[in-house]
Amino acid sequence: MKTSIFNTIENILKIPFVEEGFEVGSVCFANDEEVRADFKLQFTTYDVVNYVYGIYQWHWEGNKKIELSLLKIPYPENDKFFWKYANLGKKFRLEHPIKEMEFLAITALNWESIP
Repeated sequence: MKTSIFNTIENILKIPFVEEGFEVGSVCFANDEEVRADFKLQFTTYDVVNYVYGIYQWHWEGNKKIELSLLKIPYPENDKFFWKYANLGKKFRLEHPIKEMEFLAITALNWESIP
């Protein structure tokens, strides 16, 4: 079942959220690391987790270390903003896994509302 967080991001990105981990479609190499994000036809929970890691990295690199549960996660301004931070976050997640993230649901994070 979709939550309002996924619905909101879906409306911003103008592509559907799917609960499955893998993309489906007729595009060859749809899951390839080299495929540009603006060609994606859907997004998953993993993309949102990577986005959160990207936002966390931005705070972390600015020496504003903060507990993940206290971090305010902004809804993306647009699809380019989302995919930029999702891609950065994926790399950061692999290098610096956040133990706290294993125990928090995406919906339990502090999402900033859209004005």
